Amino acid sequence: MPLLSPALGATVPDSPHATVVCLPTLADVESYERKEARVWKLLRAGYPRFVRNELVTRAAQEAARRLGRAGELFPLVSEASARRLAEHAGASLTSLDRVGDWCLVTTPPGDAALRFAKMVQHTGTLISSRQAEAWLAGRPPVAAAAALASVRAALSPFLAGVKADDILVAASGMNAVDAGIAAVDAVQRARGRSAWIQLGWLYVDSTRLFEKARDAKHHFVADVRDLAAVERLLATGTIAGVFTEVPNNPQLETADIPALRALCDKHGAKLLLDPSSVGLASVDVLPFADILVSSLTKYAGSEGDIMAGLFAVNPTRADAIELFDHARRRLEPLPSPDVVVLASQVGRMAEVTARLSATAAEIARRLAAHPAVARVRTADQGPTAAAYRRLARPGAGAAALITVELRGDMRRVYDRLAVAKGPSFGLRFTLAAPFLWLAHFEEVTNEAGRAHIRAAGLDPDLLRISVGLEPLEEIWSAFEVALAK
Repeated sequence: MPLLSPALGATVPDSPHATVVCLPTLADVESYERKEARVWKLLRAGYPRFVRNELVTRAAQEAARRLGRAGELFPLVSEASARRLAEHAGASLTSLDRVGDWCLVTTPPGDAALRFAKMVQHTGTLISSRQAEAWLAGRPPVAAAAALASVRAALSPFLAGVKADDILVAASGMNAVDAGIAAVDAVQRARGRSAWIQLGWLYVDSTRLFEKARDAKHHFVADVRDLAAVERLLATGTIAGVFTEVPNNPQLETADIPALRALCDKHGAKLLLDPSSVGLASVDVLPFADILVSSLTKYAGSEGDIMAGLFAVNPTRADAIELFDHARRRLEPLPSPDVVVLASQVGRMAEVTARLSATAAEIARRLAAHPAVARVRTADQGPTAAAYRRLARPGAGAAALITVELRGDMRRVYDRLAVAKGPSFGLRFTLAAPFLWLAHFEEVTNEAGRAHIRAAGLDPDLLRISVGLEPLEEIWSAFEVALAK
């Protein structure tokens, strides 16, 4: 059976907890980014930090009705996160009420509420759809200790040296990132170090956390190979930490991580590594990291119906105990109903990743040979392939992601492509996204922004493909049709 592009607003999978919402045409993507009713009236779910699940909305509205609250409603995972983010955004909290295992926050409408909403997005602190569903149904929080132990046991082989109880499972990958940055800040500021180096193009919310830090300088080194620039900054003695993805998204380029580790040691900086793009089963980066953070929404939660994140400290590194203690206090744990679901999927992570890698390698090979394609990027090809392979686990490939630059009109190809189209990756179904149109819409829609993207070595109109578990020939047939003249 040929693959299909689901209708606008459809979720994949067909679940109230789906993390993918379908945007079949570039016009739909534009309307989505501009918050136009044509698209948003159809959305019931989506990537949860960007699209508030209708169950979460209903829970917030019902709690507000019972409590007699009004204003902008934010159903958040904890009071601590609510107060911290409000203070950062300069937002006043009209009310803050405990509701079951979450809290309802209200703020007055306006710019401060918008800033607060963005910080909630960046830090992944909205309640989950399963939390909301359980509260609406009057169900108490489920016991999840055994499920959490199962998740940690499944992750332990990929985090050698870390005690199972020290594997922290977060409400989202970005919540783990936020905890990692905060932990380094807490340790390093006493030493007069507050600045950060962002090495390479990062996922948008990671970048925003650095950009929106109120009293910490943020240095962006665009080329992951430019370790000379990194060392010049490190030599100032002001750098708290270096953060890079392994590989970065969507360039799929990898820094020389052993060399970067040596530079951080030489100059007293901490190294945060994020292997979300290829997943824990593809690369072994913990030996070089002070802190490893990763999304478990991808590869580990391959059904596409759960958000989760991972935080781990390398126990052999300096300040490991202090970093862990700070992060544990900051991080928001995965809600118990989601722990149970993650436990049912995470055990398949290695097998799923291997199958995705094998199919993606062949699709990438065929795309590279197609006359309509100008360039194909994968983690194990191109100028940083050797750096990636040094970190790859035995027998591992480059996981699911392929970045494609086209010779012709991206809009035409995207609109014709008969696969699910929306954000996320590392799932059991094939996904395509005009990634920079989703993550950096303001930049891709003006020439100055497009120039900035090109200067970072990216095509503003690239397509990011996440290859799924469907039969290879079915996936390739969809691309052949879309790329045909």
